[in-house]
Amino acid sequence: MGTPGFPDHRPGEKGQAPERQVIIIPRKLMYLTVTAPLGRPEAFLIPEMNCLAERGVELTVIPVRPAGRLEHRDGDGPFLSTIVSGPWSLAVWRSALSWSLKAPLRVAGLLCLLLKGGSLANKVKNLLLLPKGMFIAEKVQSLGINHIHAHWASTPSTCALVASVLTGVGWSFTAHRWDIKNNNLLPEKVSRCSFVRVVSSHGLKQVTKIAGRESGIRVILSPLGVEVNPEFPEKSSLGGSKPIIGAVGSLTAVKGHRYLLQACRLLADRGVNFRCLIVGDGPERGSLLRLADRLKLGGVVFFVGALTHDRVLRLLRSGILSLLVHPSVETPSDEHEGVPVAVMEAMAGGVPVIVTKTGSVPDLVDRDTGVIVPPENPAALARAIRSLLSDPDRSRSLAKAAHRRIRERFELNTNVNVLLDMMDMDTMP
Repeated sequence: MGTPGFPDHRPGEKGQAPERQVIIIPRKLMYLTVTAPLGRPEAFLIPEMNCLAERGVELTVIPVRPAGRLEHRDGDGPFLSTIVSGPWSLAVWRSALSWSLKAPLRVAGLLCLLLKGGSLANKVKNLLLLPKGMFIAEKVQSLGINHIHAHWASTPSTCALVASVLTGVGWSFTAHRWDIKNNNLLPEKVSRCSFVRVVSSHGLKQVTKIAGRESGIRVILSPLGVEVNPEFPEKSSLGGSKPIIGAVGSLTAVKGHRYLLQACRLLADRGVNFRCLIVGDGPERGSLLRLADRLKLGGVVFFVGALTHDRVLRLLRSGILSLLVHPSVETPSDEHEGVPVAVMEAMAGGVPVIVTKTGSVPDLVDRDTGVIVPPENPAALARAIRSLLSDPDRSRSLAKAAHRRIRERFELNTNVNVLLDMMDMDTMP
């Protein structure tokens, strides 16, 4: 009788090769984030983590710079383990001392590598987080982790690199948007990891440009996915006596909320009866509130603050919103939009979308699945909003096509399968 998890191994018949023994390696995966699942800034990572855990992956999450409380409780809270330890806690320094004593040459090599971090800011951040990387390495060993995956090409992937060098465990990372341009050891990370996952075609071009074309064999394009019902949600509200438009995203310059506010003023001046909900928080909140006050948008625009991911999903699936507007721009510092998960989730929820042609948004929305307007153009934005609010049939047609697009290209389970397949290749004996 064979050992559980191992098939019987018998020599083959004469002239035949013996049957290959298959070793089943349990999936013990470590995810490195900035703060998730604490706080709210990385809420868009939660569905992917949930999906991995629901697949039976033994998932351990370590925020590199934990801040805030546990905000995300989607589903049944499937995280196997979330290890919270500040970057300079006593446990971190104990790990740093331990690794420095038992692997001094590797630690010295890491110090030299981290000093290649490009800008002075990157070098300082990398050196300050070296002890946290050593702490993570200790956890990788004690938990028997098979693979380390970091979100962001910035400090989480620096910690993953450190942990991999110290333990020999394979690692990978997801590069998103600003973190690619920041170029924190990007060529070195690409050359040393098992694979790099980028979430947009724009990101793919950026990574290969910075890291070199020969790096292309390690770079895969696999967007973040969202949960989507196979059937179009018929309860979606497309119109009404006082329709509600929404904008979901952090209140940062790249999201372009100021142009939405200006468009709202134009719509109100033309007698359009509507309300606008702005969901999110961030550094632009104060200036946006002042602009809304100058534009006399009281009773029209409502800033509801940041919501947990599950509450955002309930809003997008409730039928309350007649449409979602995502007026992103490209900033003077060349910051651009990625593939916005909020837009993806609105499309999955049957909410018509209006976007601007910036960054990687065209990966997600085209003329068949939404309305695309030029960035920084309040008049065009106002016309698009008015057009969809006054034409429920067109809104419904776009929403159905958008739902189909998400189901076919951005479905969460499908995209998680791609990620797991790449990780499984790394853990094969």
